[in-house]
This record gives sequence, C-alpha cells and structure tokens, in this order.
Amino acid sequence: MGKQRQAGLEPSLARPAEPVGPASARSLLWSDLSILAVAIIWGSSYVVMQVVGDRVPAAAFLALRFLTALPVVLLLAAPTLRRLNRKELLAGAAFGAMLYGILILETVGVQHTSAANAGFLITVSVVLVPVLERLLGGRAQPRVVYGATMAALFGCALLLLNDGIHPRSGDLIILGAAMIRATQITLFGRHVHGQSIQNLTAVEFVVVVVLATLTSVATGDPVWEVAGQVDGRSWLLIVYLGVLGTAFAFFVQLRSARLSSSTRVGLILCTEPVFATAFAIGAAGESLGLLQGLGGFLMVAAALVGRAAERSGRESRRQGPPAGNVSAHEADPLPLNGSRDT
Repeated sequence: MGKQRQAGLEPSLARPAEPVGPASARSLLWSDLSILAVAIIWGSSYVVMQVVGDRVPAAAFLALRFLTALPVVLLLAAPTLRRLNRKELLAGAAFGAMLYGILILETVGVQHTSAANAGFLITVSVVLVPVLERLLGGRAQPRVVYGATMAALFGCALLLLNDGIHPRSGDLIILGAAMIRATQITLFGRHVHGQSIQNLTAVEFVVVVVLATLTSVATGDPVWEVAGQVDGRSWLLIVYLGVLGTAFAFFVQLRSARLSSSTRVGLILCTEPVFATAFAIGAAGESLGLLQGLGGFLMVAAALVGRAAERSGRESRRQGPPAGNVSAHEADPLPLNGSRDT
C-alpha cells in the first residue's frame, strides 16, 4: 500500500502510533464508529444481493452498483488523477480484474447459499493472507497465526458440511471468491508501494464496470436493457450498495487508516460476518444450526486473533533493523478499494 499522503486522503499505514489526546481520542472514536458502520453495511449486503439478485442478473447488477459508486470515487480521486501514471494504470487494471472476479462470484454465490454462510466464508480470506505471504514472500508469522488459520479452516469445514457431505454450490463459489480476495490482499500489500490509492481505486472501479458490462452483454442481458426494467425497490438497494457499501466504505477506510492504523480498521471489519448473520436471521428469516454457529464463531475468532498476532509479530520485527530496512509489504497493508478487499 502506498504510504504517501496525497490530497489529504491517502494514509500512511506504517506510521508509528502517536500519543492520543482528548481531541484525537474523539476522532478515533468517530473513526471506529464509521468503520463499524461499514461492517454493518457490508453485513447487510449479502441479504441485499439475494433480494436484488432475484430480479436483476448478476453481471448487470454489478455494473449498475459500480456505476453508482464511480462518480463519488472519481470526485475523490480528481486531485491525483492528473498524475495517473502507467504503473498505476497497469496495477489498477490487474487489481480491478481480481476485484471483478471476487464480486461476481459473491453476487452469484450468495444466490445458492445462505447469507450467513456467505458472510462467514468470505472471512477465510483474512486468515489465508499470512499463509500466502509465507509462500510468496517467505515471511514467517508467529505460530499463533498459523494456529488461527487451522481453526478458521476447521470452522469453514463445519459450515461446508452442515448439510452433510455435499456442500452447497454457493458455499464453494463464495470460497473461491475468498481465495481470490486473499491473493489480491497479499499482492496489493507487496506491489503498490508509493502509488496513489485514489488513482488505483478509480482505475479498479472503471475496470469492474467495463468487465461487468461486457459480461452482461455476453450473457444476453445487456446492462442498458436491464436498467430500464429494474423496479424502484431494487434501484434503492443498488444505490445503497453502490454509494454506501462501495464509495462510502472507500472514503471511510482511507480516513480511518490515516487516523489510526490499518490493523485497527481490519479488526473492526472482522465483525462483518456477525452482522451478516444478524441480517440473515432478522431480515431474511434464516436459521443458524449448531454446526454453523460453531463454525462461524471459529472463523471470526480466528480472524481477530490471527490479525492481531500478525500485527504484533510485524511490530516485533520492526524493533530489530533500522526503520529504513522495513520493506513495503511489511507496512501493514490494508486494501482500500471500496469493497470487501477493502
């Protein structure tokens, strides 16, 4: 993740903690509450995707969602877009393609599983990141991180096998989205040092719109035709996900990571599956079995413990070599792209 502050929005994610006075404590409180609001919105998104997905084809839905978010993100990125360079364009295109893969799988997968399961299974991405960092970068983590990964995978197995030895197709699709998400988070933290987050995000969003539009055409439901047939309720839900669940989430994460740290932001966002379950039960009338509840608890707890332990291990490493020797991917990356990879 880039560590330059541009246009007053781009956070320094590797900044050491500073003493917190009364004013800054108040700012941190509002920051935490804002991130909690994002977790709640994202938790509701699975039920929203199920409701809209019953009426709107997945690719057209995704294109419309990002079309509503794109103007806000372009406005936020306007001060830095004039300095968009080839490296940011290529990186944004690559990460945008991965983001599209994540979201189209989520949008399709949630139609074939429960909203609660979807919320829990996407959390696999959080605990897979340390494993990928070890495989791709050779960076060891504290043992508790790998213990948390095993606990999360066991919880995942409980969710997948809740209906017997034949997991629902939606569970496997969401799991595929989580694996792409983990890969994106890992690569984002290793390869975007010194680049503008706003520029990268703007390019990502444009790529998602283009790919979703092309997919809608290829599947026989062009987005411009679908848009004219969307009912008022579905439009409200699409705008809700686009403006609040995407553009607002992007802005809040940028601001909050700047005020505190990406780890603090990430730990709060780990509560997303809890809210997904609450909306699934309260709004969609789903029920949660014993195995599902146990599996979900293991996954959320593992994500919280693993992320905190990973941060602790990173800080211990920083105390050894001089600050100048800390590599870009050790800067506590948080993918701030206005989505769950956010």
